Amino acid sequence: VQFAPHCTFPKHTHIGGEEFVVLEGTFCDEYGSFPKGTYVRNPIGSAHAPYVEGDGCVIMVKLLQMADDVGEGTAPLYVHFDDERKESTEYGSALNMYCNDQTGERVQMCWVQPNTLFPVDDYAVIGGEELFVIQGSLQLGGGGEGEDDENDEYVKWGWLRFPPLTTPPPPPPLHRNKLKAGKNGAQIYRKTGHLTSKALSMEKMQLATLEE
Repeated sequence: VQFAPHCTFPKHTHIGGEEFVVLEGTFCDEYGSFPKGTYVRNPIGSAHAPYVEGDGCVIMVKLLQMADDVGEGTAPLYVHFDDERKESTEYGSALNMYCNDQTGERVQMCWVQPNTLFPVDDYAVIGGEELFVIQGSLQLGGGGEGEDDENDEYVKWGWLRFPPLTTPPPPPPLHRNKLKAGKNGAQIYRKTGHLTSKALSMEKMQLATLEE
């Protein structure tokens, strides 16, 4: 979502929750100012009246996907991920921003070194995975055995979604084992564990409700 400079948005309530990443500029509401590099999670029932000052703002936002009274908490969450201490990983570094043991949902910010494989983990295999490219690029291999397999490239603000793997695993291109960062590396918003039937059934806003 892109907000023009000096715009306002009417006060509203998040009937199914809201989470977003500030990609450019500064997002403001009555609770504070949240610059580029901020992850915000507003729980079900929270309300605010957003506005933007002279620098404008761009956010990546997800709505209506939170569980109802299942480990979500009632207070907003604010993470300034560029300022937080990261954990070293085999591919670069990562920051754990949110985890819900009851639904299986896990949200991370990941920094992948150039030309380095971004490995799948058990959270993604069992519970599915969504990836959003903040900076840099990701390359997804064609799934074959050869070195010359064609790659799909996902550049800045590109989005990928992988469902939970089944037995036997689904055919390419759903295989996830050939995903790697491009020549300039990649910064990735990563959400895992939230696409199981159990997790989806816990969401307050079900499809039948939204269609009424």
